[in-house]
Amino acid sequence: MRAQFATALALAAAAFVGTANAGPSPQTGNFNVTANVAGSCVITATPTLAFGTYDPTDVNNATALDGQSSISVRCTRGTVATVALGQGNNAATGSTCVAPLRQMASGAERLRYDIYQTAARTTVWGCQTGAGANTQGFTSISSLTPTVLQTFGRIPAGQDVPTGSFSDTVQVTVTF
Repeated sequence: MRAQFATALALAAAAFVGTANAGPSPQTGNFNVTANVAGSCVITATPTLAFGTYDPTDVNNATALDGQSSISVRCTRGTVATVALGQGNNAATGSTCVAPLRQMASGAERLRYDIYQTAARTTVWGCQTGAGANTQGFTSISSLTPTVLQTFGRIPAGQDVPTGSFSDTVQVTVTF
């Protein structure tokens, strides 16, 4: 009997040890990971449109003075955006988004200028949206690289202005 008891005890101990080592089966589950990508745009650079020297008595008496600059805009990839240019801080009477009459100022004096969308200087860049819009649109191809839009300025010839430093500030608006 003692032998049977020892054998039973050994079997019970082995069963207990086997059960303790095996432990419960691992359990698994899943969780979702989500994010929303914001559609956004940021103006990254608006260098000065510097015309240089306008000479109303000689060269610019009959020839316009042209200048060029650019606007850099970075948008979420695939964003369709529109860039509008305001009429400026010194717009002439009658100026509108459709036909901006921009002027630089030197005190009370004014020097007329235009900003165009192309080097041919045929389409004035304004702030009208919708039908007949004179804003410039684009679709962003990279969230990391800015889209660079060229601006082409012109001071019309033959303006009777005094000596001075003329300037203006034009608001850039990106709509997306």
